[in-house]
Amino acid sequence: MSYRAYGGGYRGRGGRGGRGGQHWQQTACEEDTFRDPSNFNSGSPYAELRNYFNSVEGVNYGELKSLTNASFALSESVRCTFLAIQSDPFAPGSQVRMSCPCPFQLQKILQCSELSSCVPCRRIAAEDYILRSFHDGHRRGVARHHSGALHVMRPSQHVLERSTVVLVNGDRERGGVEVHLFARVKLPGHGRRIDGHGAIRIFYDELLPIMERCVVGLDEEALYQHVTSVHDQEHLRGELRAAGCVAFVANGSVLPRESGNSDRPLGKGAVPFVSPASLERTFHLPHSGATVTGMGLPHGLILIAGGGFHGKSTLLRALEVGIYNHVPDDGRVYVTVDPTAVKIRAEDRRSINGVDISPFINNLPFQKTTTSFVTSDASGSTSQAANIMEALELGSRLLLLDEDTCATNLMYRDDLMQQLVPREQEPITPFVDRVTDLIQNHGVSSIMVIGGSGQYFPHATVTLVMNAYKAFDCSERAKEISTTFMSSVQPPKKAISVFVSPMQRQFDGSGTFSTVHCRRGHDSIKVSGVGVDSIRFAEETIDLSLVEQIVEEGQVNAIAQCLAMLYDGEENGIRTFLAKGKSLKLLYSPSGGSEPRNVPFYSEFAALIEGCDAALRDARLEARTPSCYLPRGFTSAARRFEIGAALNRLRTLRTLTAAMK
Repeated sequence: MSYRAYGGGYRGRGGRGGRGGQHWQQTACEEDTFRDPSNFNSGSPYAELRNYFNSVEGVNYGELKSLTNASFALSESVRCTFLAIQSDPFAPGSQVRMSCPCPFQLQKILQCSELSSCVPCRRIAAEDYILRSFHDGHRRGVARHHSGALHVMRPSQHVLERSTVVLVNGDRERGGVEVHLFARVKLPGHGRRIDGHGAIRIFYDELLPIMERCVVGLDEEALYQHVTSVHDQEHLRGELRAAGCVAFVANGSVLPRESGNSDRPLGKGAVPFVSPASLERTFHLPHSGATVTGMGLPHGLILIAGGGFHGKSTLLRALEVGIYNHVPDDGRVYVTVDPTAVKIRAEDRRSINGVDISPFINNLPFQKTTTSFVTSDASGSTSQAANIMEALELGSRLLLLDEDTCATNLMYRDDLMQQLVPREQEPITPFVDRVTDLIQNHGVSSIMVIGGSGQYFPHATVTLVMNAYKAFDCSERAKEISTTFMSSVQPPKKAISVFVSPMQRQFDGSGTFSTVHCRRGHDSIKVSGVGVDSIRFAEETIDLSLVEQIVEEGQVNAIAQCLAMLYDGEENGIRTFLAKGKSLKLLYSPSGGSEPRNVPFYSEFAALIEGCDAALRDARLEARTPSCYLPRGFTSAARRFEIGAALNRLRTLRTLTAAMK
């Protein structure tokens, strides 16, 4: 269930009046006296919240504000803390934090005695499992009451760091480590008056049973298997470079999805993946003690060819999300790629500011510069060129392309077209003429789905052909064809690179935020995520619908937080993030993996993004700033590439080059 943090209430059966229509008589409980929730501790120590809600039944709804920051024990194990209270029954739900002692042994599950020393991906996997256990219990109706008032983040098929469930060091008397789970609860009302009895049912008959059965009483053995699987996936991804590979697809993987609107694996009729014998590789998985065999794709240019509807794009889509770890039953558990892989496509009408697209486009009419290209309405070719350069700027070592979504004139030009339009009259240098430069001079590989041209055959390291979802290594045949029919094509030569490194782009904060986002007498603006497709930045909507490696709404919320941090930080904050980015030695992935910082196309713009990302991670994805209009617990980690993609698509973005500055 998706949840929009802000934007209208979820009204009950009585319209704006909920169950309204009843006449409520004035009672002594409605006097304008402050009700301190701590006074309702008579009887059982676990009945304080129940007593409080009984006492405010039928009282003016604003009385619930007294719950802010109040904490109640619902049982021996479970405690509820109210972080923020909704203004009326029709507003977005109140924010609560549910906590309980850690339900598993740290040494067994996290392989550490303290949280500070555990492997990040194991901690993230454990938090992910707890969220899934809670969410599944809520969805299955574990509790005897289901009000529809409880909302938590819905996890995807991917295992990401999230702010919904966090393991923290807590009270030693309660075991030392606690689970904190953040949720939104719509406190019910009769019109504008409190429905205390309904609130009791939500907390004691719905929320408490789910916490007791699905969190406190979770299946520790299933948790161990989940964490071990994720740790093995992270290990496998880390082994790719040493093995000379950029991607790996395990035998038996189920790549097709259930439907166009479901990311679950296809059941009946799915064809398990089998590697061509010539590309088979075997890796040891140290945490489970098993081995995995499958297709290892080497560094270089990998072509995926084949007829329509035979599985080319399905394979590429599985590789796109191979940057993430998956749940054990996903079908793509051991489908993994270089963690810096970026999907490239054309994106007509996007804005571009200060990007050097000259390796692909030069000599435009009217002497328009392409070394620091600016447009508010990019064409297919200029947008794809910018997407490539922006990915390189942030450190991508693997580009993923599908010709179906690429600009044809940026991908290739055949001999007949060159006869009609001579090279000196064509400002576009196609990707086919640059792919070898990227491989040989910068270590940047490409995996490309093709079906309409063989111009890439002479440059390919491996050519796969998909036939009925089965992969065949046709590299030798492709080389023979290119030798026979493309004799005019010269073999790739190592040459001086046309790609300038390091890049010189710098973020201009004052120019970006000066006029359109003027403060109008306020210290902040409103920044929030909207689904998985866009971010609301003041009056502007940043379109992320074609940034295809965003897989959860929470990632958009994380990106929105980063943009809010930049806006609210002003010049001092921007300098702080820039310095933090420059000082980083390791770069982290959303799943908890890390690698040494080595960005060949370094720029200050990239360092700023990295610093912002690191600051958000340091805050456990909850860097609250005045402009961030997001509830707690609804954020998932995003990569620097997707954060940079959002900032690059902000239409008021202004950048400088070193020469300009």
